[in-house]
Formats: sequence, structure tokens, C-alpha cells
Amino acid sequence: MLHFVIFSYNRADFLAHCLDSIRYCAPDFPVLIIDDNSTDPATIDVLNQAQKDYRVIQPTSPDTSLNSKHGGLYANLQLALDTLGNEDLMCTLQDDMQLTRPVTLDDAQALEDWFASDKKRGFVHHAFLKGSERQRNQIEYVAADNLYYNRRPDSSAGAWYSDIFIASVGRLRANMWQFGGRESINEQRARQLFLPMAYWRSPFVAWLPAAPTWRGKRRTLALRLGEQKHQCGFYPLAWMQGQEAERFLARSADTLPYAEDFLSICDNVANRDQVQTPWVYHPLQGSRWLKWLNSLELKLR
Repeated sequence: MLHFVIFSYNRADFLAHCLDSIRYCAPDFPVLIIDDNSTDPATIDVLNQAQKDYRVIQPTSPDTSLNSKHGGLYANLQLALDTLGNEDLMCTLQDDMQLTRPVTLDDAQALEDWFASDKKRGFVHHAFLKGSERQRNQIEYVAADNLYYNRRPDSSAGAWYSDIFIASVGRLRANMWQFGGRESINEQRARQLFLPMAYWRSPFVAWLPAAPTWRGKRRTLALRLGEQKHQCGFYPLAWMQGQEAERFLARSADTLPYAEDFLSICDNVANRDQVQTPWVYHPLQGSRWLKWLNSLELKLR
């Protein structure tokens, strides 16, 4: 069974929208929300409402470091893996992501068949590609699999592993998988255990552009400056429906699924025209000095 796992921290509007996208696009699938001890009252309200329909876990003492740029992500990934059943396909989402098209039982069966066809298949990436990475990606279509692979052997992540993935819980457990504290560590572990990570031919989730974020669960000066620079805010994407979704599914494999080429910000969103293209996905993106300033502040704290 395809099982959505959402990781949440102090972004009420984003979490609520992520859940709405699942209710609309994939109502037949279970959802697990793992919240990293949010303190924002609005986020807590969203979590309390979500408990009526979904399972919500709020770890009391996650094994994490405040200096980790991902906060408690990897401890919570491990918690999700330990919580789900062997038969589940663990489908990860961050709260600043959403589903973009209807997800059917046929989609889930195709994923189950893909994992079952080879025991060395560990991870598949189910998100739209980012236009900001268009130049450095080395995407190759493999007709035998009807899937893409990113041939970036020297990259720290993205060829064997990504924090956004679908994986067979039973497969990971059979290989004694444990999540390390960085994406690059998990990339190396996956390289030792599994085949390269596949990129799903027709992805169904995407990151929201220009979303504000936390680094190590801290609001640093660099993050605030970066958010001002990129006009960060809440920019939900329109869902593909009907013929639009059918055209996307039927497109040529040569047409890579970059988010900016197929998705658009909802028409009723204020200031949607101020979002730059290609979309920015992190306030520190493209600025070395802001990244340096952010790291310095975290060390000084």
C-alpha cells in the first residue's frame, strides 16, 4: 500500500495545503504525519484537525542536532520507517510540497510491480524536477524501465538517494537500512546496497516555489535576508486535472518533467508574478555569502 509520510515543522499554511492536495488527489491512501515538535499555535491547530483523519506523531525527544541543516529530518525518517508495515511503500513529503495530479490505485500498483521486479531496487524519486538544476542534471531515459535516471556519479546526492523518495519498507528492513544524519551519507549507503535511484516517468508531487524555511530549526538573519531577496511566501500550485493530466501522462519521454514547464501557481494567489523563474526553493539558494552567514550564526549560537 502506498503510504504518504509528511514531515512537518511550524508551517501551518503549507501543511494544511499539503493535506488538502492529498484529500483531493489521493483520497484512497493512508497518511502519517510526523511533526518535529512544532510550537506555532496555527500549526498545532492544523495537526489537531488532521488527527481526525490521519495518524499524527509528535516525537518528544528526536535524536537530532540543532546545528543540523535538516533539523530532526533523519531521526523522523527512521521513526517513519520503524512505524510503517513491511508491505507499505513509504512515500515521503515535506510540508512545503503538494500533490499535483490524481494518484490512482493503478499508480500504486505500478510502483509495487517496479519494486517487486528486482530486489536491488531501493529508492525511486517521485517529484517534479527543479528547473534550477536543469543545467547540471544528467537525465537519461531507459526505455526498458520506462523511467529516468540521473547520471551524476560525483554528486553528493540524487543518483542513488534523495530525501524525497518512495521506498519499500520491507526492502529497507531486509537490508538493515538505517538513516544517517546527512543526505550525502544516505547516498553512499544506498550506493552500496541498491541500484541507482529511478526518477518516476510521471511524477505526482512538487515543491512549492519560494517557500520560507528553517535551517536547523533556527530563524537566522541569513534566512530572513534570503526570504526578502527572493520574495518568499506561500505560493500553492494548481492541480493538473482532466485532459491536462492526461496530456502530461501521455507526453513523450524526451520531454523531461521539469516543474516550471508543466505547473503554475494558482491564479488567485497574491503577488504570484513576483516569483522568479526558474523557481527558487530555498532562501539561501544561489548566494554563497548568505550560506556563509547562516553557518556562522549557527556556530556562534
